[in-house]
Amino acid sequence: MFNIFKKKEKSVNQAEKRPKTILCIPGNWNNRTEIVTAIAENNMNDFIFAGMVLLNLKTNKGFELEICERDDRMKDSFKYAGMVNQVSEEFLEKIDKHKFVVYLSAETGDLKSATEIAEAGNAILKSGGTGIKVETTGKAFTKEHWTELLNDFEESNLYQMYVLDSISDGKGTTYTCGMQNLGLKDSIVYNEDFQESVNLLSIFGYYRLIDKPEIQSGQTFSTDMESPIFEINEERNQPNIGDKLFENPYGMWKLIRKSSR
Repeated sequence: MFNIFKKKEKSVNQAEKRPKTILCIPGNWNNRTEIVTAIAENNMNDFIFAGMVLLNLKTNKGFELEICERDDRMKDSFKYAGMVNQVSEEFLEKIDKHKFVVYLSAETGDLKSATEIAEAGNAILKSGGTGIKVETTGKAFTKEHWTELLNDFEESNLYQMYVLDSISDGKGTTYTCGMQNLGLKDSIVYNEDFQESVNLLSIFGYYRLIDKPEIQSGQTFSTDMESPIFEINEERNQPNIGDKLFENPYGMWKLIRKSSR
């Protein structure tokens, strides 16, 4: 990866109000008591469900937990949210057989808290959850995929878990969703080839997550020495503005082609 602005000291953008990450986990539990019991039995000394809170016993970190009955729309929601990860029809049929849904939520907006709720979500999967959907991104995973990302955890895995970087309006605009879960701005590209846009957004996103540069409007970015140079500026009209789940309170970067090599 090549960037033509200098890396500065690690900096995390702050918003007045921290975003809330919400995880949706359907399962084939028969009743609420079975959910509570399963959490205790499968997460001994790690997590416990008390009242409306899932508590991490090691860190004393609490997560809001809401139990809802079957939702007939769940299969379709996982189908569309699972397109990027190419979830199978067999998996979707398992989702369709769910009897209850667990919604797990907490304030995030930084890498540590995003990791913590990811681990809390995994505790529910270990307790009988069938799959997991990040409501504040619109991205779904099988139990096995989510668990694998945590078992072989690297900080860069958070991008796979929380960011969708291939959203298109079909008219030459491509953008990301979900970076607010990590405390970072989303990004948008105009009037560029779709696949090239996805590549640019992905590399730009991983770069900010891993290298943690301090970016200012007017700086430039390029994926490598041979690729076009893009100027970075604030996008004031992000596509998800006003959307409770998807709007990014930290804002959005706009990448505009400045020149070709």
